[in-house]
Amino acid sequence: MADHSRKSAKSLALAGVFVIALMACLSWSFHTNNIVAGSFRLDEVQICEELDEDLKPVRADRNIPLDAQQVCLWFAYSRARNGDSLEISWSLNERMIQRETVRLSERSGTRAFYLLKEDGSPLDAGYYSVSINCNGRERGTESFSVASAAKDVSADVLIWD
Repeated sequence: MADHSRKSAKSLALAGVFVIALMACLSWSFHTNNIVAGSFRLDEVQICEELDEDLKPVRADRNIPLDAQQVCLWFAYSRARNGDSLEISWSLNERMIQRETVRLSERSGTRAFYLLKEDGSPLDAGYYSVSINCNGRERGTESFSVASAAKDVSADVLIWD
């Protein structure tokens, strides 16, 4: 009977090791497939006034001058899947003012989106944010302000309460 108990204990231990090994393999497989299949990632994000001839940010800053007619969101991304839906949402003082949706066709690259007024006039003073969503999931939010000086922004905060 002692032999039978030892065989059962060995079988049970072997089954336990097998189950643990199987779970480790499945976990690794899901992790690897997620990376291979794509999990959109922002590698670099810049807020700037414009892009140069090589499509690189010019005058990257979170404090945009009051006379600026446009602001550019530039970013580098990787791990995208063909057809991923990218949504860019711009807000001024926590109120959405513009939204744009595009489909990605490349696994990695750079993209740029501009905020500007239709009539070409300077942007309104205030606190802005821009959100980047991929397939309905927020991947990043950047904030910046448009003002002539820091004191102008702090005075406006009292008004926008």
